[in-house]
Amino acid sequence: MSTIKALLHPFTTGMLKPPAQALMLRAHADAALDADWRQNLLCITGFKPDHDALLAGGFKVEAALPAEAGPFDAALCPLTKHKADSLAAIAQAWAALPVGGLLLCAGDNDTGAASLQKDVAKALGPLETASKFHARIFWTRKQEGEMPALLKGWLAGGATRLVPETGFHAGPGMHGWNKIDRGSKLLADHLPGDVRGRIADLGAGWGYLSAMLLKTGRHLKGLDLFEADAAALEAAKLNIQPLSGEPPIRFHWADVTKGLPRQRYHSVIMNPPFHSGKATDIELGTAFIQQAAHCLEKGGLMLMVANRQLPYEAAIDAHFKERRLVAEADGFKLIEARA
Repeated sequence: MSTIKALLHPFTTGMLKPPAQALMLRAHADAALDADWRQNLLCITGFKPDHDALLAGGFKVEAALPAEAGPFDAALCPLTKHKADSLAAIAQAWAALPVGGLLLCAGDNDTGAASLQKDVAKALGPLETASKFHARIFWTRKQEGEMPALLKGWLAGGATRLVPETGFHAGPGMHGWNKIDRGSKLLADHLPGDVRGRIADLGAGWGYLSAMLLKTGRHLKGLDLFEADAAALEAAKLNIQPLSGEPPIRFHWADVTKGLPRQRYHSVIMNPPFHSGKATDIELGTAFIQQAAHCLEKGGLMLMVANRQLPYEAAIDAHFKERRLVAEADGFKLIEARA
């Protein structure tokens, strides 16, 4: 069910008056955002597919909230399963509002919205609430005074930081932000010692695979990281730049599924996403495979890790000349293919 549709429900039913100027943090493209919102809504999203789709739809979009933006009558917060990230967005929204501004949140019942509602009520006092489309909707008006201590903690809790468990920088909302992904570790453990040439890391996240590559590769001519999450890409810069040497390293905020430079790379490494929202979507991985084949030179190498049950072999065979299973462990498989 559409979280955005639930978020806008108080306006469409007349419970709340539509704002003259509004802000939506963690915005995503949705049919519920019709033309009536184009002129009075600033969408903030660091996820490239949503950023591009909203921009194409005529919305005002920024990857991050500009310091000079506003003033806003309302701040709208779609909530996600990543609690710390949602709480940080709520605190950021509160800070962007004037006294009396509307703070409106909505989230699916099965992604922890009830817990978030309790947290916001504890920090800001009694809330107005509604329930629709299998979602919780709640709102309040900003009161006078300094930012509550709980909200300050939420801002800090959502920030990118050095994670002791991994030794890398990452933050809530990023895939596997506080642990090493088991699939990525399988790939890292089998990186060829003689990997050379120009390398592309597709869906690089916060840079774990690229970091492992830089630690093991001796003959690199360049490394390009492609990532759709702007915050994860910034974390990757923190993790990769201390390891950089002579080979040029480039960071691309990009939707890999929309295209890559043709025949530019000697090798590609990737642990592609396989979720669209809460549903498994193998089309994402299939698109990554197609783009990997497109950007590899003749005879180039693709190393791809995936959940063992995901049927990517047919797509690989359709776009590559050779394929072999390198390793399996912890529910993952590592596949090598030659263009």
